[in-house]
Amino acid sequence: MFADIIDTRTNNGKTIKYGDRSLRRLIILLFYHIVMDANLLITLQNYGLSEKEARVYLTVLELGTSVASTIARRAELNRVTTYTLLEDLKRDGIVNETTKEGVKYYSVISPDILLKQAEQKYESFRERVPELLALADKFGSKPKIQFFEWLEGMKKMYNDQLSSKTELRAFMWRHEINEKFSEYLMRVFIPNRVKTGILAKVILSDSPENRIYHKIPDKEILKKSILINNPLFTIPDEVLIYDDKVAISLYTDRDMCGIIIHSAKFFETMESIFDLIWETQKNNKKDKK
Repeated sequence: MFADIIDTRTNNGKTIKYGDRSLRRLIILLFYHIVMDANLLITLQNYGLSEKEARVYLTVLELGTSVASTIARRAELNRVTTYTLLEDLKRDGIVNETTKEGVKYYSVISPDILLKQAEQKYESFRERVPELLALADKFGSKPKIQFFEWLEGMKKMYNDQLSSKTELRAFMWRHEINEKFSEYLMRVFIPNRVKTGILAKVILSDSPENRIYHKIPDKEILKKSILINNPLFTIPDEVLIYDDKVAISLYTDRDMCGIIIHSAKFFETMESIFDLIWETQKNNKKDKK
């Protein structure tokens, strides 16, 4: 527990005593600012800035106009990095530079201008979407393959499933999984899939991890699952079938990578295999009853 009283000395040597209520208010206020800063950093990163660029932008926004050394100190970055970031942001039209008596001062454009720039970029891109789609369809008969690796790459791969217009079909052999990726699946991916209402139909090979997954109530994570106990049924860690795509992933500590194959024919083939196994297993269970 915190001490009931904290002593803080002022410049004139007098002691001011804060009771535990004041301490709690101070902690809550500090926590509020930390959370607010973190949320603002995420917002700016979603806009397209890197984490360090976002820190520089927020720092200069708070300072108003300042020199690079002060910005570096407040943003907790070294001076060389800060100069580079300021130059990059200046080139993007986000930072303004003025010189007074040989000293460079920096300021940033206001958030509402950032918003207008984002809207202009969106409109410009939206107008070009038909042309881009036409270009993509030019080679429509040829499968397109995307490759992903390591934790951040795998997150992007799985985030693609959250925009699926169809249910997810999956073959899963989860015998070993990277701890951080497992945490992402349970805390981020599955809750977001449930939130968007995307059903997952999963055919599981028998393993201790998959038995645990199979026993999770279907409504809790919006899934239906079948467990197959057969030594011949071994597949990569996961195969996912959705939206004219087939994704194959490995997510162990040694091998963390995956591919997404964009092919309607390949999708239809894998969908047919999945549905055949699914219906066969369901009928076998009915016959046993």
